[in-house]
Amino acid sequence: MLEADIRSAPFGSADAVVILDVLHYLPAQSQPEVLQRVRAALPPGGLLLLRVGDAGGGVRLRFTQWVDQLMLLARGQRALSLHCRSIEQWRELLHRCGFDSRAEP
Repeated sequence: MLEADIRSAPFGSADAVVILDVLHYLPAQSQPEVLQRVRAALPPGGLLLLRVGDAGGGVRLRFTQWVDQLMLLARGQRALSLHCRSIEQWRELLHRCGFDSRAEP
């Protein structure tokens, strides 16, 4: 198993990249940097499967954030600031980073 910081780990190249429930833990200014590095690692037609929280998600988002914080505290880690965006904001960021995207619940 390899552990590394997604903000600085070498990505190499891949046909597909999966990022599940990670980006909201990063500072907002780091999110585009990671996505641009992912875009560079993918060939034309490559796939990014991304699961992110929807800042417009209301009660569901608040519950998810509460569970995230509870899990961190249970592991003895400090609470973190989470940096969520609305689905529209995520899609705009993806577009700026060179991705075509579609959102699915």
